[in-house]
Amino acid sequence: MRIFVFAVLCSMLATATLMAQTPAAINIISGDGQLTCGYCAASDGVNGLPWTHFDPLVIQVVDANGNAVVNTPVTWTVTSGTVYLGPQGSYGPSSSTVTTDNTGKATTQIGQTPALESVSLFVQSTITATAGSVTATFYETQGEPSTQGVSVPAINVSYLNAPLYEPISGVAGSSGGTSFTITVSATTGGAVPDVALMLLNSDYTLGPSPTVPSAYCQTQSGASQYTALTNSLGVATCNVAFGPVAGAGTYYIVTGGTASQTAGALPDTNFLSGALSLSVTAATVGGVKVVSGNNQTGIAGSTLQPLVAEVYDPSAKALEGEVVTWVATPASAIHLNSETTTTDSDGQVKVASPVLSASALGPINVTVTSKSNPAASTSFTITATQAVTTSSLTIQNGNNQTAAENAGFANPLAVLVTGSNGLAMSGVTVSFASSGPVSLSASSTTTNSAGVAQVMATAGTTAGTATVTATIGALSQVFSLTVLAPGPNLTAANFVNGADGQVGSISPCSIAAIVGAGVAPAGAGMPPVVGPLPYEVATDMVSFGTGSAAISAPIFSVSNVIGQQRILFQVPCEVTPGTVPATVTVGGASQTLNVNVLAASPGIFQMVMSDGVVRAVIERPDGSFVNISNPGRRGEIDMAFVTGLGPVSPQVATNALPILYTPSTVDTSQVTVGVDNNGVPVIQAELSLDMIGVYTVQFQVPSDAPQGNNIAFSVAFSPAGAASRLYSAPSSMPIE
Repeated sequence: MRIFVFAVLCSMLATATLMAQTPAAINIISGDGQLTCGYCAASDGVNGLPWTHFDPLVIQVVDANGNAVVNTPVTWTVTSGTVYLGPQGSYGPSSSTVTTDNTGKATTQIGQTPALESVSLFVQSTITATAGSVTATFYETQGEPSTQGVSVPAINVSYLNAPLYEPISGVAGSSGGTSFTITVSATTGGAVPDVALMLLNSDYTLGPSPTVPSAYCQTQSGASQYTALTNSLGVATCNVAFGPVAGAGTYYIVTGGTASQTAGALPDTNFLSGALSLSVTAATVGGVKVVSGNNQTGIAGSTLQPLVAEVYDPSAKALEGEVVTWVATPASAIHLNSETTTTDSDGQVKVASPVLSASALGPINVTVTSKSNPAASTSFTITATQAVTTSSLTIQNGNNQTAAENAGFANPLAVLVTGSNGLAMSGVTVSFASSGPVSLSASSTTTNSAGVAQVMATAGTTAGTATVTATIGALSQVFSLTVLAPGPNLTAANFVNGADGQVGSISPCSIAAIVGAGVAPAGAGMPPVVGPLPYEVATDMVSFGTGSAAISAPIFSVSNVIGQQRILFQVPCEVTPGTVPATVTVGGASQTLNVNVLAASPGIFQMVMSDGVVRAVIERPDGSFVNISNPGRRGEIDMAFVTGLGPVSPQVATNALPILYTPSTVDTSQVTVGVDNNGVPVIQAELSLDMIGVYTVQFQVPSDAPQGNNIAFSVAFSPAGAASRLYSAPSSMPIE
């Protein structure tokens, strides 16, 4: 059953291919210009009656490339005269349709009714052959019977300058050197147009004979092969060409005959000369050259472009009628259709449809050699390749990407297709299918000249993982993609002091915070109690600078408390004060914006005391912390915890503590502590020995300080060369 279906499909494909051809021209093969005569000098030799029948009309339909158009309808129509379609005696119709055969040829027979008597003594009929939009016209002539009841010819042929007594001569394969004319007229003297003139070889063939010396008329436009037609004056001119075989021989001048009549026998015509002489001198082949078809590459089993060569004489003139041989090496690699061919009027020979064998592989040499001069040859080089099949499908780009919801993934999903020959394959269709919250720009695409096929992916409306599978037949590759929740939407105002929350109050080495929606969608995250701070907490990261110069910030915590989201981090100590690009990454989605980094950013750490009021974190000399029940005392030296007091000596790196046993101090002349809005003595200011980014400031509580639970407390810093101080946000402390 499968074989039957396959055969039907093949037949349908072949039929569709043939039907796709469009007739572009109709070539007349034979039958044009025939002449029958009612009372002429010869009879049919059987019953004493004159010749009264026509031979078949033959045409070939070709397309614009000169290829035969097969299985196409040809309509034959008698457009004038006294003939009909069909064999003699059948009295057929005046129009009929036939279909071209596998060579593009179509044939019809014509019969004739008795010619009506006329003054001109002949009647002409026209028959057209039509295929598609192209038409060819045949002209057929009948001589009328004599009105005198005696055998008087109705048609006469005058040979004028025809070579009836001297042999014609020429070089084998040459043309253009000899010509002669005849005149065809009625007995009454009227010219008879459109009557065929041809030369018949001694072996009764037309055209260049491969076996005997031969001569022929070059085909006149619109006439049958190797035929000339009389013009309106009844004159036909034969431009003689010579066949490939040298030597002395004979030929006949035929008027009103056809090629089919002359196939192996004398023609059925009243106008046939006697045997005339000819002499053909062997042509000298000077060389053979390639015209087209060289250096082709084809897949084994495929049909190549024609191989065309030209044979020429020592003066570089193309030689017609020269026989050449074709030899392939290796012989089994290619089928050439014929081992010998004969040059045409342009001196060309060709193998029209060379076919590579199924096992052909590698270089093939085809040599064409002149048979008359074996030293004259040329060669074609052909390369055969085996059919390439897809052998591998690999991911080239786009795997393991992330994108925020509704955003496009940055890189295309690209695969490379490689053939069994190890080379990239272009024009191969690759299918892409997604699973999960992503969409694709196309469900399939073809590989480019580099063998790459690619599509773009876009994240959906929900976060999660997705896969995209690329497929060719049994081969597949899977891309892994991740859709992230939307990233933060921040401004510089979201950057605050990490101690007192003052907006924009951040500086190198200080503790800062980013407060805003979207910075902690994954919830809270806390680093270890002991050790360096991590640079990523709960999928959050912060950095300052861009590209390779970007510096990551260590993170204290990520929190989401009652809807307030916050990242607490240390501003890298290496950041130079000024406008600095900061990048905040949340769950893989990033935002970069410019923030102002100050030289210092004093901020007081605070805590909520028992009465619910937020006050400064201050340590008393005994190590206890100041609170409502344990207030600071007048005259004692207490210690406040702050951040953002600028440079220290010796310097401390980001995410690090001071050198062991070597305090990193701040110039106390730059630090101001205010109690009850008055400056108080600053004893010492330095980085904490065990808390990253935290400074401790020792100060003396004035002996005359007011008493109460909410005595104003503040810290200020004067950067070197600055005209004004930088203040912390106001705070308070209990004093008694």
